[in-house]
Amino acid sequence: SRITRGVFLQDQIRDAEIEPWLEVHDGRRWLNFDPETGEQGLPPNFLIWWRGTSPLIEVHGGTNALAQIAIQRNKADAMLVAEQRAVLRDSKALEFSTLSLPIATQTVYEVLLLIPIGALVMVLMRNVVGVQTFGTFMPILIALAFRETKLLYGIILFTLIIAAGLAIRFLLEKLRLLLVPRLASVLIVVVLLMLAISILGHRLGLESGLSVALFPMVILTMVIERMSIVWEERGAGEAIKEGVGSLFVAALAYAAMGYDKLAHLVFVFPELLLVLLAATILLGRYTGYRLTELLRFKALGS
Repeated sequence: SRITRGVFLQDQIRDAEIEPWLEVHDGRRWLNFDPETGEQGLPPNFLIWWRGTSPLIEVHGGTNALAQIAIQRNKADAMLVAEQRAVLRDSKALEFSTLSLPIATQTVYEVLLLIPIGALVMVLMRNVVGVQTFGTFMPILIALAFRETKLLYGIILFTLIIAAGLAIRFLLEKLRLLLVPRLASVLIVVVLLMLAISILGHRLGLESGLSVALFPMVILTMVIERMSIVWEERGAGEAIKEGVGSLFVAALAYAAMGYDKLAHLVFVFPELLLVLLAATILLGRYTGYRLTELLRFKALGS
């Protein structure tokens, strides 16, 4: 057996009292016991400072030695601690992680690695809930743009551009243009609309309007074209429903991709994307009713 001494880790202690503890070797390992109660185990907040009967400090040629232990809780960067442990253990793990990339490249992947999260949200909304959208991945791209414009401004800007572009698209319909020239004309109109909104927003002091340029112009052009076709073939109600559905899914994807802890985990541990892949594959095997269909056919069930 032997005596160990240490302190209880409590926040904001200026003069911590040194406590003795007892260690007993049972032939295989050292066991800790409370010398006052005989209870086995070491408290989780007890820090062993030294072992043996020697004093904490020994001074030769001096007198009135005083040792004082102060304790205060400090927060440390978890990534910095992990890097230090890897260096001490001579681990090569960090050399093959996203943290080894140049800073500029890391910034790009901080955004790109969020796209699978938005894709999973898209799969859930379309295949399980049954929300109708324009295109498959357009809401995800709009959600990425929302990261710069913020959600409310993004929805307003998206609605303004789509509404104005749709009006121009119907005017171009009277000219009976071919498909490619018509799309090119709508693209030019979208660029001009984005420029006008940015200038107007700057004059009104709304700097968020300057971020409208981050909206994917080609995607907006295709949305306007698709929405106009749906409007003509299936009516205004169906076109508006798909437009609202696209904004709804984009808002949910924005919320998921904007969750800081989730974004941090995906960037530091990109292998977590394999979990998203597995979830997507499982959802791909789902052939049951969508939630919107249950509401739609509720009368038949009763």
